[in-house]
Amino acid sequence: MRRLQISLMAGFLLLTVAGTNAGNNTGNFPGTEPFKLSYQEAIEYALEHGTEMQAARLDLEIAGRNQWEITASGLPQIDASANYQYNFRIPTQLVPAEFFGGEPGEFVEVQFGTEQNLTASATVSQLVFDGSYIVGLRAARIYRELSRQTLQRSELEVRNQVSETYFIVLLSRDNLSIVRDNLANMKKTLDETREIYKAGFTDQINLDQLRLSVSNMQNRVQNMERQYEISKNLLKFQIGYDIDHDIELTDSLEELFNRMLIEADSGIDDDFDYEDHIDYKVMLSRQTMDYMALRRQQSFFLPRLTASYTYQQMAMRDEFNFTDRSRPWYPSSFLAVTLNIPIFSSGLRSARVQEARLELYKSELATRQVSQSLKLQIAEARTRFRNAREQYGNETENLELAEKILRQTTIMHSEGMATSLELTQASNQLLETQANYYTAMFEFINAKNDLDKARGI
Repeated sequence: MRRLQISLMAGFLLLTVAGTNAGNNTGNFPGTEPFKLSYQEAIEYALEHGTEMQAARLDLEIAGRNQWEITASGLPQIDASANYQYNFRIPTQLVPAEFFGGEPGEFVEVQFGTEQNLTASATVSQLVFDGSYIVGLRAARIYRELSRQTLQRSELEVRNQVSETYFIVLLSRDNLSIVRDNLANMKKTLDETREIYKAGFTDQINLDQLRLSVSNMQNRVQNMERQYEISKNLLKFQIGYDIDHDIELTDSLEELFNRMLIEADSGIDDDFDYEDHIDYKVMLSRQTMDYMALRRQQSFFLPRLTASYTYQQMAMRDEFNFTDRSRPWYPSSFLAVTLNIPIFSSGLRSARVQEARLELYKSELATRQVSQSLKLQIAEARTRFRNAREQYGNETENLELAEKILRQTTIMHSEGMATSLELTQASNQLLETQANYYTAMFEFINAKNDLDKARGI
């Protein structure tokens, strides 16, 4: 996404100094009112409707459900069941005939049971002790906290992206407005030169030079209009707004940028504590999750104790009359306690513990790396910010100088003291300076956002 933003910015800046032949495409939709957005409203809309934020909130909700799922697995469980059995043929058993007064060695065929049987039962089970369950409860809480931290980091990312893109759209809009004004001035100069040519006070080459300059400027305007629509579509995509509908930015670039300049130096040299940074907190939570994974594997060496109580009633009939309350039901109940003791697994559990321990060690290395990376980022961000601010100041002076040169050249051209070529050169020089000015402004905005991001604010 960041590369796409930079590509868009670079694209419309290049178009101010090099035009290409293409048609105009505004991308507006007749019959629809543009959705008006201020800078703050765009950020708030993105936080509410953006796809990334919605996914992060769903992850947090999933983590909450997962925590209750693990908690509930250790609470009492109640199950009920019913079993109906119809015997087409009752099994026959052979019983020694001497039990019934018969001859020894002979057997009597006997059928036990009834044709229809119905059994209803209810079981209550309770986990008494399981080491993995205790570890799972702690891991679920950490996982939910990790999801909350991820949501917070996603919010910072969305704010950063929308802020940059909002400024890109404003830069594109203002730059387009300036180039349109330059085109209008150049057309006016062309009309005046055409009249002077008709009067015989200038030659054909001056007129052709101005016509070529106007044509090139028109191409630039057309391409910048399309680039402006592309940048708006990117903003709509980031905030979660329908790309097929138009938006209108209500804040001005000058007002927002001046506000940023005023706030720019606030806290730039404050002490930086990487432990307060959201990226470090996320890595610390992941390290704790890996520690819980190690404890879980170690818990499988411990015994597991469960208890259950079952109550059931059975009815045996030769006819389907189970609803007849006068017929007997035969109750039974039992209590069961199960103790599972792990004894020997051929090294399986030990291997899993060692694997989890190595994963934990990797997490510790990654956490240390993040802490050093954050220190490096804040140092680089401060340096880049200072360079960007200095460059912006230089380009501001250059822009004022280029505008002065164009004004003087225009006056000299109207008085016949400068050629059309000199006027075109002054105009192109102003366009190039404007491009450099907007590039410096964009770099300053990015540097400010990167500094805030590096500081975790």
